[in-house]
Amino acid sequence: MKFKRIAFVVALICGLCSGQSQKREPSTNIPDAEYPRLNADRSATFRVQAGNAQKVQLLMELGQATYDMTKSGDGFWEVTTKPLVPGFHYYAISVDGFTSNDPGSRVFFAARKEVSGLEIPGPDSDFFAVTNVPHGTVRTEWYFSKTTGMTRRIFVYTPPGYDQSTARYPVLYLQHGWGEDEAGWSDQGHENFILDNLIAVQKATPMIIVNENGMTGVHFQPPPPPRTPVPNNAPPPPRAVSHFFMDERYETFDKIISLDLVSFIDSHFRTIPDRNHRALAGLSMGGAQALRIGLKHLDQFAYLGAFSPAITITDTSKDYDGVLADPLKVNQQLHLLWIGIGTDDFLFAPVSESHEVLEKAGIKHVWVESSGAHVWTVWRKYLADFAPRLFQ
Repeated sequence: MKFKRIAFVVALICGLCSGQSQKREPSTNIPDAEYPRLNADRSATFRVQAGNAQKVQLLMELGQATYDMTKSGDGFWEVTTKPLVPGFHYYAISVDGFTSNDPGSRVFFAARKEVSGLEIPGPDSDFFAVTNVPHGTVRTEWYFSKTTGMTRRIFVYTPPGYDQSTARYPVLYLQHGWGEDEAGWSDQGHENFILDNLIAVQKATPMIIVNENGMTGVHFQPPPPPRTPVPNNAPPPPRAVSHFFMDERYETFDKIISLDLVSFIDSHFRTIPDRNHRALAGLSMGGAQALRIGLKHLDQFAYLGAFSPAITITDTSKDYDGVLADPLKVNQQLHLLWIGIGTDDFLFAPVSESHEVLEKAGIKHVWVESSGAHVWTVWRKYLADFAPRLFQ
């Protein structure tokens, strides 16, 4: 299953959105901030005040692209980028070597810290836009986890009409990536608007979505770079990353999900409390967690999704404690196993090889090979493709 399928779903949603949305997507600027400013060619102009600074730089994509800013007589520094790819971009400002956030931008939790973000609209941005359709609600909930002995925060999306009905709903447990938190799918991913728009055109079953903080018990440290010189902030070797996250047991988070969270959601929301109405999915590290935890608890989950997952499956008789060794049993238990990766993603090689191993073993799964890198722009589209396949 290639990118054409995703483009088709997005096009259907955009058909609903055209002409109804006053803005192409929620702005990432703080109210009344004039900068950053988007230009007609999709470049962006940044302007910050640092009158006593000697050198100010714009660090795009967490430092992967650097722009020197020019000082004007009034103490402001300014720069215009090259045209940017439509989608969501993290960035920071460096003032004499000190990295800070842009006071004109909203911040988002990523790489274990708050980071400025910029949304570049594109021709297919409408599928996650705020449109004139019935809207669900994103709730902040707190619950006590016996596993950790602590009260934990979760985000819960309930679909349009939830509070006015007595109906029961299936549940998608949807996880963020490494360095992010439970707010990621709401703040960066716009899960609520994606589902609102899908439900409005009857492309997805109304469902509850739950976001937890998957960083619990994860002690990943990026492996050191090779001895040969590499560019600053180059990503660690992809197979080292994918091996760590796929092999990690997530023992604490496993118990949080399987013992604490599922029971809390079933007791506090109108769910359909069985495996046929539960899905577990995630992006990057969250995709690795979805497969590790989901395959271990097939008594609880019948749908699994891995968006650009940090995995490297090499032996179905050994990986995941041998759960995949019996393809017939796995195919009977799983209503859906969905795996997708962008061709520009640094994890493309290990993930595509994992797909080939699963295919050779006869384990049924939806395979989506799309354009794009390891970014939210891709993961939003993956949710728009994954959600309509659930609970049919």
